[in-house]
Amino acid sequence: MIVTRVAPAASRIASTIAASKRLAPRARQAAVVGLALAGMSAAPARAADEPSTRLVKCGAQSCLQVSGHRANPASAVRINGRLVHVEGANGWKTRLPLETLRESTAPQARTIKVSLHDTADRASSVEHVDLPIGLLGNSANLGSLEVRAPLTMP
Repeated sequence: MIVTRVAPAASRIASTIAASKRLAPRARQAAVVGLALAGMSAAPARAADEPSTRLVKCGAQSCLQVSGHRANPASAVRINGRLVHVEGANGWKTRLPLETLRESTAPQARTIKVSLHDTADRASSVEHVDLPIGLLGNSANLGSLEVRAPLTMP
């Protein structure tokens, strides 16, 4: 009688051990997938902290809106070396008329330099931020545009 009671208990233990061995690789796979997903979800958070630009309307003219994040709300923001007034504390934004931007930016520029200054002299961070495509470029009216690609055979 004792043997029959021990055998089912041993059988349950053996099946539990076997099941845990089968689940171990799956648990490892789940952990790897979880870490990968956590890494992917962390990337946009870093990107959100970087300054960004976009073209917006401000009254009758167009402006460049520059926005970003700063750890210290007292940090001054400079764009291409010029001190600018910003709205917001940690998350900030400013609007620059395109004429003002052209005065402090090289012709045909594709980026602007955004720097945060904790003190008047030293920049705590400097980022080169992409401008919207063609913002400061020439606006030539083309009669036609010809694009050629080499013929390749697989």
